Amino acid sequence: MEQTGKEQIGPSFSDLTLIENLFNTIPSAIAITSKSGLVTTINTEFTNLFGYTREECTGKFLNDLIVPEDLMEEAIQIDNLILKNIKEKRNTVRKSKNGKKIYVSLVSKGVYINNEHTASLSVYNDISTDRKKEILQEILFNISTAAIKQYDLKDIYPTIVNELGKIWDMNNFFIALYNKDEDKLSLPFFADEKDSFANIPTEKTITGYVIKQGKPVLLKEKDLKILEEEGEVDLIGTPCKVWMGVPLKVDDNIIGMMCLQDYNDEDKFLSDDLYVLDFIANQVAISIQRKIMLDTMINARQKAEEAAQSKQIFMSTMSHEIRTPLNEVIGITNLLMQGHPREDQMDYIKTLKFSGNHLLTLVNDVLDYNKMESGKIVFEQAQFNLSDFLDEIMRSYSFRSKAKNLYFDLIKDSRLPVEVIGDQIRLNQILSNLLSNALKFTNHGGIKVAVNELNRSAKQLRIEFRIADTGIGIPREKQSVIFEGYTQASADTTRQYGGTGLGLAICKKLIELQGGTFNLESEPGKGSVFSFAISLGIAETAGEKLPVEAQENYSGLEGKKILIAEDNKINFFVANKFLTGWGIKVTHAENGQLALEKVFTEDFDLILMDLQMPVMDGIEASRKIRTSENLKVRDIPIVALTAAIMSESHDKIEDLHINDYVLKPFKPNDLFERIKKHIR
Repeated sequence: MEQTGKEQIGPSFSDLTLIENLFNTIPSAIAITSKSGLVTTINTEFTNLFGYTREECTGKFLNDLIVPEDLMEEAIQIDNLILKNIKEKRNTVRKSKNGKKIYVSLVSKGVYINNEHTASLSVYNDISTDRKKEILQEILFNISTAAIKQYDLKDIYPTIVNELGKIWDMNNFFIALYNKDEDKLSLPFFADEKDSFANIPTEKTITGYVIKQGKPVLLKEKDLKILEEEGEVDLIGTPCKVWMGVPLKVDDNIIGMMCLQDYNDEDKFLSDDLYVLDFIANQVAISIQRKIMLDTMINARQKAEEAAQSKQIFMSTMSHEIRTPLNEVIGITNLLMQGHPREDQMDYIKTLKFSGNHLLTLVNDVLDYNKMESGKIVFEQAQFNLSDFLDEIMRSYSFRSKAKNLYFDLIKDSRLPVEVIGDQIRLNQILSNLLSNALKFTNHGGIKVAVNELNRSAKQLRIEFRIADTGIGIPREKQSVIFEGYTQASADTTRQYGGTGLGLAICKKLIELQGGTFNLESEPGKGSVFSFAISLGIAETAGEKLPVEAQENYSGLEGKKILIAEDNKINFFVANKFLTGWGIKVTHAENGQLALEKVFTEDFDLILMDLQMPVMDGIEASRKIRTSENLKVRDIPIVALTAAIMSESHDKIEDLHINDYVLKPFKPNDLFERIKKHIR
C-alpha cells in the first residue's frame, strides 16, 4: 500500500485517550509510583477503593497514604523486592482515606526500561468480603471453644474482646447481661476511653432502649439526640459520635447486649458492621447460654453426687443402727432356744424370732436395693451343690405351705448337674422373695416350682426357674408397676399383706445384673407365674458336702483364743456366749485402740473385728495390723463382725485384706464356719 504522507512516530492523542480510558475502566485499583515511591498516577478504581482523588495522591508517598502503621515494615520489604526486580504477590491489609482497614490481594512489580528501574506498578483487589468470612469463622470457632474450655464464665469475655479486635477497634466496647425478672443490667466486661460504669440501669438508657426494641441499632449523634428529645432515653456520660448495639438472644429471649461506640468518627461503623456484629452476637449468646447450662449441669451433678454420698452414708449408718439392736434380739433369741425352754416359752421365743427375722428381711431389702442402685453389688462365683440347695428350698417352703393348708411341689429336671458355680446367696434371695410372695398372696390351692435346663455349653448352662401359684393374681395394668422400687399392686397391699414393695424390684435387678431375663404371667383370681433364666457355671469336680453332724456339733475350736473387738456390750455378750460354748477362750476389747494394744501384747488365733467403734474404728485398727512389721501380728486372721457391710465397706475390706466378714445379726452356724475356715 502506498503511503501518501509522513509516517507518525509515537501514539496519537486519540491513542493516549484510549489508554487512559482503558486504565480507568480496569476493575482493579492501580497505582503507579516513581522509583522513589511517589505516586505519579492512579486509576478510578483506586479512588473508589481507598477514597483518594488523583490530585490528593499525586506526589505523595503511597505507603504513607494507604499502609497501616503496624504494616509499614511489610511495605518496605515489598519495596525492596521490587528494587531487585522480583514480582511480589500477597494478601494483606491497607487502609482507606477515613482509616478503615481493607483486606486486599496485592501484586507489585517494578517497571524496567533498558534494565533500569523507572517506576513501580501496584495492583489491589478488594478481598474484604472473603476475608471477613474467614475471620468470622475463626472468631466464632475461638469464642465457642473458649466457652467450652473455660471453667468460669467471666474468663470467656477477654476472648470475645480479643477476637472482635481482629475486625474492630475495641477501645469502647461493653457486654451487658440482662436479668429480665429484676429488669437490671450487669456489666461483666466494660472498656471505655471516656467513662467508667460498674453497672447501668435499664430504664431510659440506650441499652435498655435496644433491649425493648429487641433488634440491632446503629445510632449516630443526631439519632441519639432525637431519641433524647422524644423521651426514649436520657443520655448520660460523654456524648459519642456513633453507637452500635445488638441484643444477645437465645430462643427469642434477650439475655444481654453487646455494644461498640466511637467518640470521634460517626462513620466508624457502617450497616455492614451492624449485620456482622449481630451475627457474632447470636453465636456469642449461644456460647454464653451453653456455658451457663453446662455450669448448671455441673452444679446439679455435684449436688446429685453429694446427695448420693449422703444417702450412702445415711444407709450405712442406718444399717449399723438398725442391725445392732436386731443382732441383740435375734442373738439372745438363739441363746434362749438353746437353753431348753419349756414348750409354752418356746412358742413365745419362736414368735419373737419370727418377728426379728421378718424385720431383718425388710432391712435387708432396703439396703440391697440401694446397693444395686449404686451399681456396686458384687456376685460371688463359688461352687455349691444345686441338688442340696433345691432340697433345702423344698423342705423349708413345704413346711410353711402346710401351715396355710397349701400344696408345694418342686420338680427338678433330671439333666441338671449336682454341682454348679454361681452366687448361691443371691439365688436364694431371688427364690425366697418369689416364694414368700407366692405364700403371702395365696390362700387356696398351692405353689409349684419347676427347674429346667434350657441349654448348656462345655462350662456353662442356662437354667429356668418357674414359680406358679394359685393366688390373687395381678391386673395387667399393674404388672409393670410392681417391679418399681417401693411400689405394690394396690394401695392396701402393704396394709393387708405387709412388705416394703422392694422384693420384686430386687429380684428383677439381681437377675438382670447377672445377664438373666425375668417374666411374669398373671390373671386376677387365677394366680401368677414368675419365671427367670440365669446362667451358672458347671463345676469340674463335685464338691465335698459337709456332714450335717459337723454343723450341729460345733466341734473343732476348743482351746482356740479369739479377740472380740466390739463396743456394744450386748453384742459382745451374745457372741461371747456362743464362742465360750464352743470351747473358745475369749478376750474383749471395747474399741480399735484397745484391740491393737492387746494384739501386740498377747497371742490370738483370730480377731472378730467390729468395723464401727469409738476412739479407733475396726477399719483403721485392721490397717495398722496389716502394716505392722511384726510378721505374727500382720498375718493374724481378721473376720469383720459388722452391722454395716455396705458396698464401700466391701471395698475397704478388699484393700485391707480382711479375711472374711459375718453380717450382724449372725446365724450361729455361719459364725462358726467362718471362724473355723480362717482360724490358724
